[in-house]
Amino acid sequence: MTKEQIISQTNAFLIDTLDFDSAMITPDTELRRDLGITSVDAVAIASFVQKTFGCAIIIPEIKALITLQDLYDYIEKNS
Repeated sequence: MTKEQIISQTNAFLIDTLDFDSAMITPDTELRRDLGITSVDAVAIASFVQKTFGCAIIIPEIKALITLQDLYDYIEKNS
């Protein structure tokens, strides 16, 4: 899967499923500070990453990710 596909699918999930404003979705967006990711959101993201990209991500790993770019890079590296 290409980096562009990872970004596109991840952004679509964040906008369509978690209902984040599309204007807020940029590589530099901080997950907790800008989006206010909760533990429930983190579980949903982990499930999405597992189902869509086939890589397991655990909650402590999500907490270590600061920006959306970090999430994209994690998925690319581990899928």
